[in-house]
Amino acid sequence: MAKNKFDTESVEQVMKNGNEAMKHGMEQVTKAYENFAGFGKGGVEAWMQSATAMTKAFERINGDWFAFSKQQMEDGVAAFKAVASAKSVHEAWEVQTDYAKSSLDAFVAQATKANDTFMDAAKKASEPFSTRLNEVVREARQASPFSRAAE
Repeated sequence: MAKNKFDTESVEQVMKNGNEAMKHGMEQVTKAYENFAGFGKGGVEAWMQSATAMTKAFERINGDWFAFSKQQMEDGVAAFKAVASAKSVHEAWEVQTDYAKSSLDAFVAQATKANDTFMDAAKKASEPFSTRLNEVVREARQASPFSRAAE
């Protein structure tokens, strides 16, 4: 009978240990599911933050180009008037040359400004995705049964 009691106690202990391990495993799976259930929401929030940053940048770039175009039209009209009122072909040539140079310089400056604005916006737009990716990696590591962080 002692052998049967020992066997019964061993089986009961194994069953108890198995139940505890199963309970612990299910708790980890449930916690991981809850964490990953929020994954979609976090992704949408990151997408919205990114889209907002790019929208603001495009609005700023569009406004800058509109103001630049308006100024270029005004400068072009002024240059045309100056060329039309020139007293000689040489004077008209100088006015036209100065206008062409200043117009090109203004265009390069405007394009540089637009590029800087776009690059800054791209950086800001990528930050929410980078942050979200780091969160997902951290959550995945914590949820992993092979990770010490999960213990």
